[in-house]
Amino acid sequence: MRKLIALDVDGTLVNSEGVITERTRKALIAATKAGHEVMIVSGRPTFGLRDQARALGFDKFGGVLSSYNGGQLYDFKEGKILANHPMDYDLAMEILDLSKSLNLEIMVPHGEVIITDRADNFYSNRESGMLNMEVKEIADIRDSLDFAPNKILFAQDPDKLDEPCAKLREKFGDRTEQVKSARFYYEVMPKGLSKGNSILEACKIFGIAREDIIVFGDEMNDVSMFEVAGTGVAMGNAVESIKKLADFVTKTNNEDGIAYYLENFVLSKEDK
Repeated sequence: MRKLIALDVDGTLVNSEGVITERTRKALIAATKAGHEVMIVSGRPTFGLRDQARALGFDKFGGVLSSYNGGQLYDFKEGKILANHPMDYDLAMEILDLSKSLNLEIMVPHGEVIITDRADNFYSNRESGMLNMEVKEIADIRDSLDFAPNKILFAQDPDKLDEPCAKLREKFGDRTEQVKSARFYYEVMPKGLSKGNSILEACKIFGIAREDIIVFGDEMNDVSMFEVAGTGVAMGNAVESIKKLADFVTKTNNEDGIAYYLENFVLSKEDK
């Protein structure tokens, strides 16, 4: 039966060094060649997932990127956007206006660049290095955004992040999805978006039944993936809450946990 195999990135698809291991890479390519749909699901921008997509042969064999926490679905081989859900422009401008009074660094991913109003801040440079994307400084970005963003990313030292983000949540919580995606990152996205909803959207496009969804994840921002999965697979390094939601706990991301599960439960002897 054809499966949709959905993969979180950090702590799941890549190991602790940020690398897709050879065993995991081969197992996922084998799954694609066997007719399954492999899908990378991440909060990262679409352009920031290109290295992982190429490593898994998406450019040759096909594969789907779900980026911006469900904000965009992208067919990598065809270079085609399958679905796009940007934030309402006026709402984005309201959020940016409030952020002027908050002690938060700002990053707005757009196409191939990360836009910020201060290019020398630690967090934009961290994102640039991790995603291999250029940082573009626009000093008045909080006044002059000229597009509807897929998400707005705020950052600050962990001990200074919660208070200003509480103000964002109080003001816009009913009109947006908001998530603390790391100790120092806070993401604001259009209402109704989630990793899980993007997986269901992909299933409709590809004609795959919900019971044939297999998801792999490790952190609390993967909860929505497990809620829609036919089979939820937690990495051995996953937080306990995710392990409790899972149907199966595999090996860690440093022990080829994805490959271990696929080799034992999805791939036939001929596929391996």
